[in-house]
Parts: sequence; structure tokens; C-alpha cells
Amino acid sequence: MSDKKERILLTQIKQDFTTPVDAISDYINLIIDSSDIYDEEISDEFENIKKSAKTLRLNFIDAFKEYAEQKNKSIKNDEEASVLRHDLRTPLNGIIGYSEILIEDYEEDISDNHKEDLGNIINLAKEVESAISNFVDFLKGGSKVDLSKQDNEGSAESLFSSLGKIEAEIKINDEIKKSKILIVDDIKTNCDVLQRRLESSGFKTEVAMSGKEALAAVDKKNYDLVLLDVLMPEINGLEVLIKAREKFDLDKLPIIMVSSFDDVESISKCLQLGANEYLPKPLNSTILLAKVAATLERKMLREREKELLSELHHQAITDEMTGIPNRRFVFEELEKNFNEIKDKNKENFAVVIFDIDHFKNVNDTYGHAAGDEIIKKVCDLAKDNIESPSIFGRIGGEEFLAIIYNSSMNYLHDLCEKIRLVVEKETTLFDNQKIKVTISGGGAFTSESLNISDLVNKADERLYLSKKNGRNKFYLKED
Repeated sequence: MSDKKERILLTQIKQDFTTPVDAISDYINLIIDSSDIYDEEISDEFENIKKSAKTLRLNFIDAFKEYAEQKNKSIKNDEEASVLRHDLRTPLNGIIGYSEILIEDYEEDISDNHKEDLGNIINLAKEVESAISNFVDFLKGGSKVDLSKQDNEGSAESLFSSLGKIEAEIKINDEIKKSKILIVDDIKTNCDVLQRRLESSGFKTEVAMSGKEALAAVDKKNYDLVLLDVLMPEINGLEVLIKAREKFDLDKLPIIMVSSFDDVESISKCLQLGANEYLPKPLNSTILLAKVAATLERKMLREREKELLSELHHQAITDEMTGIPNRRFVFEELEKNFNEIKDKNKENFAVVIFDIDHFKNVNDTYGHAAGDEIIKKVCDLAKDNIESPSIFGRIGGEEFLAIIYNSSMNYLHDLCEKIRLVVEKETTLFDNQKIKVTISGGGAFTSESLNISDLVNKADERLYLSKKNGRNKFYLKED
């Protein structure tokens, strides 16, 4: 038999076996993980099916590696064939037997859906029985697998034929080239091979020869990706993964686990602990580059998405003309902080509202462009005098609102007077014309207010009181 024909047969045999076995595992896991509550005796039978399915798969994989994947290795006699059949059929018989017992003896206790699932498991087990026979026959030198009955487009023969015609290489996006990758492995030759493969594709690499070195490295430097070996002395890869995830999420620091363990449980464990991807050894260079590139591209797209969302959020809460917080943000902060006072989590604060005196005259006399410059100038002068964490925003037209934290009446009075004077003294030059303006405002404290509306209304009323009494002044309390 030609090597190509043998590869096709092996692929088909393996698929014919693992597909129904994996489906059995899926069905029994769905039953066990369901919300239905069964007594201990029934639950134990379900667990027995699960264990038998796991044993069946492991026995097959071991036999496949021992016989099928080794050149010129075959079953020598009928006795050896019988032993192999026995090793595979014993757990299979357990699956069938436990399933039949559950259906027959616990018919009234098990839901209809789960009885149907158990029926499916029995049917799948019969498919496995046929696959076992084909596998043993193949190892004895003959095979009952008929590839001619497979659909041409989807058959293994068609697949291998197609693969032979494909010539392709992994294309690395220019935007992820120069990404910095940390290789973590205690075996120097493994690190050297990975470095050469990755650097030849345009990536930058560094090496850590232990888990301890790796944790120190990610603390000191920003890496775009970590390739982390599982089996290492002192601190193993899983421990490194757990510690790394305490500080860095999957988007901030992608981690691909590398290991000789290629069973489903090992892969699942790594993913559950926070790995982004998993690569089995021996490493295939094409798969390595494909997974590295895909992981780095996902990271790049996530970062762009976060930047875009951050920019959109900034635009949503920022006044376009002045660059300071807008009405929406100011009033959201006002509501949040007032509620925190009610919950006794924050000290009282003050609100100050002020606007530009005779601003309509500025627009009418000098034009709206000049008016915009005046708004920006007053904004800058006030902003320079209001210190964080206090908040200063534009709430409409020529009107501004400031939330002043940890403020006494004396402090608030001095602050408002300082802003009033600096605006009064400022001259704005626009289109060779000198423009001077003043501001008027009012303030109120949360301690004198029942709610946000009451607080803002008090400050607003005192603003109009300032206007009424000559402008260019601030009223901060009732006279």
C-alpha cells in the first residue's frame, strides 16, 4: 500500500472512531451538567458512562500511536488482535451496559430528553464497535474502510489530493511585525528554535529560562505576547499563567501555552486559567505563525476598539468648543456626588454657576467668531484657577458650572473673587479690536439643599441676583 493511501486510511479510521466517541462524551456531559437533579445511584451510573468514554478514547489514542503512527508496526497474530479488541471493547461495553441499565431500571426517574440522549449514546457506541473492527483489521494487514463510498468533495482522498496542490505561506500583517514576544522555556534549544522562527517573520523576541524570570520580565517590560511552556522546574507554566492573570487580562497580555500534552483536559485547563491559545509540541512552524499572528491581530484590534470607545466617550462628555466637560458630564457627576452625600460617603460640596455679562452685545458688536473667542478665553481663565478634583464645565452658551469639593464659605468666596478679577482685567484682542468682559455668578452648598434641583436652582437664583445688582459679582448665600 502506498504511503498516501495509508495516510488516507488512517485519517478515515481515526475520524470514524473519535467522532462518535466525542459525541458520547458530549451527550453524557450535557446530562451531568443539566439542571435535572437525580439521586446518587443514578448520578453514579452517569459518571460511569463518562469514565468509560474517557478510558475508551485514551485506549484508542494509545493504540493508534503504538501501531498506526509507527512505520512497519502491525499486529503479529490473532492473540495480539484479541487483546487490542478487548482493551477497546471493555469500556465500550461499559458505556452500552450502563446506558441500558439506566433506560430499563430507571425509566420513571429519568427525563424523556435524557432517555433520548442515552438512546443516542447506545447508537453511537454501535458506530464505535464498527470502527474498532476496521482499526484492528487494518493493523492485521487488511481494511474494510471503503473510501470509494465517500463523497468526493469531502472525502479524505479528495482532501489529501487538494492539500498536495496547495502552496501557501502565513502572511504576517505589517502592523503586527516588530511585536515584542517573550519566549518562556527552560530548554535552551527550544528557545533558540522559536526565536529563529519568529524573528525570521519580523517579530522581536526575548527569552526567559524559568517561570521566575518570566514573571520578573512581564513586570518590568511591556510585551505583546508570551509563549509559555507548561513543564518547567520550580514554577511551572500553569503557576506562571495564574500569577500573570492576577495583573494582566487576556487583552493586555496574550499568553499562548506550549506543551507536549495535547489531550482535551490539558488544553481546557489552560484556557480556563486564562490562556489565549494552546500549541501542542512538537511545534509545526505554520501553525505556530498562524496562531501567533492571529493572537497579535486580535490584541491590536482590541486596542483599537478600546481607543475608539475611549474617544467616543470623550467626545460624548466634552464640550467641542472649549475642550472642558459638557453639560451631560457635569450633571451626571453632580447627581452621582449628591447621591454619595446622602449615603454618607462624601463630604458636602458647593456648586457655582456663572455667565458672561452682556454677551449678546459682544456677538452683535463684534460677531459670533469674536463671541466664541471670548467664551474660550473666559473658560481658560476660570479653568486655570479651579484645581482638581473639582469639576468645571460649560453647560450651555456662555454659561459655566463648577463643582467645588471640600469647600468652606471663605474658600469659595476667595475663589470666585479671584476668577472674577482675572476675567475683569483680561483684554482679548480679536481682529485688531480689544474686547473686555465681566462675569456674574451665584453659588450654593449641598448642606442647604434638599436635592440636585434645589441646589442648582439656588445657585441660579443667586446668579440672577448678581445680575440684578449691577453684574460683575458673585452671590454665594442668601442676604
